[in-house]
Amino acid sequence: MEKIFEIVQASAALEGSSLTMAECERLLAEGISSEGKTIAEQLLCLNLRSAYEKCFRMAVDHEFWSVYRLKSLASVALRDSGAAVEIVSNERVLQKICDIANGMRLHIGGDDAMDQYKASFMIHYLVSAYKPWETGNDYIGRLLMNYLQHECRLQPTIIRPSKRAEYLRILETAKREEISEVFVSYMLEHCHDRAEKEDVVEPIGAGMAVRQQPAVEATASERREKSAPSRRPSPAPAKRSSRDAILALLRKNPYMSTRDLADEIGISAKGVEKQLGILKATDRLRRIGPDKGGKWEVVG
Repeated sequence: MEKIFEIVQASAALEGSSLTMAECERLLAEGISSEGKTIAEQLLCLNLRSAYEKCFRMAVDHEFWSVYRLKSLASVALRDSGAAVEIVSNERVLQKICDIANGMRLHIGGDDAMDQYKASFMIHYLVSAYKPWETGNDYIGRLLMNYLQHECRLQPTIIRPSKRAEYLRILETAKREEISEVFVSYMLEHCHDRAEKEDVVEPIGAGMAVRQQPAVEATASERREKSAPSRRPSPAPAKRSSRDAILALLRKNPYMSTRDLADEIGISAKGVEKQLGILKATDRLRRIGPDKGGKWEVVG
């Protein structure tokens, strides 16, 4: 699996840490702090490292998830936050998280990897939305998400630097609207993203830098084929995604219903609702007026 420092650095960055991967690795592996970095952000990384090491040890031993264990993990991750980590606002949420995780642990090594990913994302959503602790619920949610993924032998989900703003917007929308499916669907699209190298990623708000590939010299047969008149049929147009199809239809007819869109595209109404939720959360689509009698407006 990925080195812990990559998971820790990505999670801490979402909380405002400015440590680069190199600085984070140096801090976690060698205990060397970096000039210009605050004590708070470095303590955040150190505490997250300890929490990830603890939960991964528990995952190897397949220890039963319980409210007590979740509290013990949070006490490590939130050690220097100043929060009363032994007190939670809603133990029923923690118990539900344990039930989800323990249900998935029965299928470790099976063929239902996507169901296991879905369960881990639901755990993240529940902690972020219902805020059992005074602070740090988002990164506790990511901690428990990666904990279940590690135990189920899945590749860990790491939020890429170029997706941070989009991820936070989707999460906040899902919490505000209380629609977990929007967040879970979004995370499923990015569950196999790998960590990006920082030298090819620009800061949030800027476009991603594109690394140019070295030119490859064509072979003699390729040069002859290129110079000869083409007799091959034109390639078939690329199939549009459901999301692009929805936008195209709503540009032509903004009054289409969910059922109309489902019938036109050929997917379920529930699938359309998920795509509409993501389009709204990413500011590509907005609803004007009530559900009945209103219309859609495609942005941009």
